Amino acid sequence: MNGKLVVVLAGALTVAGCDLVPDPTVFPYSSDQVRTMLMDARTTMPRRDDAKEMIKIWGAARTSKGVRLNMKYASWAGTQECEAVITVIKPQESRVVADCGKVTNPDSALSRTQDGLRAPMFEEHIAATLNKRPFNRGNVTAKESALVMKNLPAMQGEALQMAADEAKLRAAAGRR
Repeated sequence: MNGKLVVVLAGALTVAGCDLVPDPTVFPYSSDQVRTMLMDARTTMPRRDDAKEMIKIWGAARTSKGVRLNMKYASWAGTQECEAVITVIKPQESRVVADCGKVTNPDSALSRTQDGLRAPMFEEHIAATLNKRPFNRGNVTAKESALVMKNLPAMQGEALQMAADEAKLRAAAGRR
């Protein structure tokens, strides 16, 4: 009985407009405020493997959808891009999500994992900036770990299949 009561109350509160679990991608700012905040924000932190090198994330340009964000993992590394897509919910409320593009092979677990690993640093930069708090590398690590663990069985299956295919090719080449 208590379980049913909780479900009924939660449903009634949701219908009444109360967010029991707030959307972490929704912020109390207009789209112009979000664009300005993201363009002005800079995140700089040392790399884990080389404290002399710095990871840098910054707003590079305003776009039709929001703000293009750039990131460099080191001074010698290429620049990665991701777009902070801004959707107006109300005049003073916006949803902001990181759109880092998609790989061309969505059937591959490895490709999906590589694709998913691009977003967490940008997502944390957005959240830290718009929540006016320090960048939390632990949030990034948690998202990355969850993604890898979710896709690990499929990636292992792909690796085994690739090894089997390679063994067949070597065997066929050895018979010639």
